[in-house]
Amino acid sequence: FIQAKGYPSSTNVEVINDGAESAMFKQLFQRWTEKNETQGLGKVYTTGKIAKVEQVKFDTTQLHARPELAAEQRMVDDASGEIEVWRIEDLQMQPVNPKTYGQFYGGDCYLVLYTYLRSGRPHYVLYMWQGRHASVDEITACALNAIELDKKYGDEAVQV
Repeated sequence: FIQAKGYPSSTNVEVINDGAESAMFKQLFQRWTEKNETQGLGKVYTTGKIAKVEQVKFDTTQLHARPELAAEQRMVDDASGEIEVWRIEDLQMQPVNPKTYGQFYGGDCYLVLYTYLRSGRPHYVLYMWQGRHASVDEITACALNAIELDKKYGDEAVQV
């Protein structure tokens, strides 16, 4: 796929399955929640000794100040780009309300387009999220709509 699209061999490809989203994917959505996620501190039960954990200060601004660290985390920019999300409904792309970004349903498929600028030129990352219980028709429609969206942006979107 990477060769067919003419992308550099260093292009990262990540498959995203329902329930196995990476932290990098989740960071695109401010209100991402997990099923049965604990709110607040919750209850903690321990038996015996608590393991010693060395806390290391980590300044997230360093991800942007140190390009090598951002590259290690596979960040394409400083997160100042734009996000657009579509849900596949009746085999077509339907825009998702930004207030519900990050709320994905296991019976649906979504396309997420992240647009960012590099050297004053727009670049695109296109994520395909396929729900665990999505139908074969929805998964197929998601892939076909991703191709159409890629064409709309001059075949320059990196599909993930």
